[in-house]
Amino acid sequence: MTTTPKTLALLPIAGALAGALTLMAGPAAAQSNMEKCYGVSKAGENGCAHAKGLHSCAGNTNLTFDGGDWKLVKAGTCAAEMGELKPFEGANPKKKG
Repeated sequence: MTTTPKTLALLPIAGALAGALTLMAGPAAAQSNMEKCYGVSKAGENGCAHAKGLHSCAGNTNLTFDGGDWKLVKAGTCAAEMGELKPFEGANPKKKG
């Protein structure tokens, strides 16, 4: 089998694509044993966007234990952290901040 210049030119692109796909699978696999737990994050420690759109990114909350903010916890531990698996209104009454 002979290798053409066109085939050789495509090798770096194929390698980069394979590497990107591997990196994308890593965080998803690492988070498969995690769950979103609402009402347990402190100000500036939320996982991502607020359920009602008050902010759009991790670490952007100014509120502590807000029911619309979440953080990732080990699957099955949200109740032990006194949080909820679904967003709720207001501050978490079970937590003191």
